[in-house]
Amino acid sequence: MMKPRVYRLFRTASTAPSSRRTITVMVLVATIATGLAVMRVRSRHEVVRLGYQLSKANEEARHLREAERKLELERATLTNPARINTLAAAMGMVPAPAASIRLLQPDPPPEPVVMNP
Repeated sequence: MMKPRVYRLFRTASTAPSSRRTITVMVLVATIATGLAVMRVRSRHEVVRLGYQLSKANEEARHLREAERKLELERATLTNPARINTLAAAMGMVPAPAASIRLLQPDPPPEPVVMNP
């Protein structure tokens, strides 16, 4: 009996060479490429995260500078001598006569205590 002709076309006379080494190299290259891609994505993610963090810190610093400016303005307004004189006069206060102002000398500091051993 004769074998079909199609079978003879696809049949090889010798066995196929071992491709285990080729597959191992391809898997190794794919693993390295994947590792490098993951590292690149991770570093880009870190850059974006730090950018957002920096933006948030800059916004907070701007907000704090604005709050400081408002508080400085309020302090200047509240400590204005003309305003204080007006409030004092509204409460019935009058400036003290110069003769009633006395300057006191501070007490001398106490002597240090030395303990004998």
